[in-house]
Amino acid sequence: MKKLATATSLAILLGIGSGVALAQGTKLGQAECQNLWNQADSAQSGSLSTSQAQPYVTNFKAVDTNADSKLSSSEFLAGCQKGLVHSSSSSGAGSGASGSKSYK
Repeated sequence: MKKLATATSLAILLGIGSGVALAQGTKLGQAECQNLWNQADSAQSGSLSTSQAQPYVTNFKAVDTNADSKLSSSEFLAGCQKGLVHSSSSSGAGSGASGSKSYK
């Protein structure tokens, strides 16, 4: 019982933190990563600001490897291959929060 409570607490804590752990477990294919880049950079500017990337990127600082506060296509695609990018419809944050209520 104690192990279950510890595991549940850990799962809840990870779920609260913007879905990072969940998103890192789901790596997308190269074609899907490219499609997400095309959606995110719909203006074809060649880079994404923090706000443009937010629906897709779970940890902007980890993906912005040169720390210039914008994501290039290569940074975005590399982050996607590491599991740090997700489709905007499946952030993972919602599933962690709703699942926490069933453990009370």
